[in-house]
Amino acid sequence: MTEIVAVSAPFIMVIAIVAIVFGSKIVRTKMLTEAKSGRSHADEAIIGQMQQQIDRLTDRVQVLERLVTDDDRRLSREIDGLRDRRPPA
Repeated sequence: MTEIVAVSAPFIMVIAIVAIVFGSKIVRTKMLTEAKSGRSHADEAIIGQMQQQIDRLTDRVQVLERLVTDDDRRLSREIDGLRDRRPPA
């Protein structure tokens, strides 16, 4: 009987080591999968707001670039046109 226990002890140890290794790989794979696809609805809402803000800022930068690179006469005409449209105070 002691011979059976002596032979099975290393076998049980090997089985335990294999189970621990495979168990840790399964847990690690699950955690990585959740991390990659883990966007919540709140995250999507924040991303949407940030995209809208980026779009508005991009439009503003384009206007500023146009003002900086425009020739003085055209800019002057546009300013005068805006003054002419303004109702008298």
